[in-house]
Amino acid sequence: MPNQTVAYFTSVIKRSKECTDKEKKILTYRMKRVKLEKIGKKFKVTGERIRQIEEETLKKFEKAIMQLRLFD
Repeated sequence: MPNQTVAYFTSVIKRSKECTDKEKKILTYRMKRVKLEKIGKKFKVTGERIRQIEEETLKKFEKAIMQLRLFD
């Protein structure tokens, strides 16, 4: 992904009110293509748990986008 795109999505993630700080950090690391295991070590969990958190967090964004589309 080009740097501008990563920067844009990173700023969207950081401004999000639906996510916890931990979720924001995990998504930001993933946008920068940091491996699951490396992120897991920072948070003292497994790479699989990081993947699960990432998936749950992305669902929050999906839900927010769908709500915007419905009420637009």
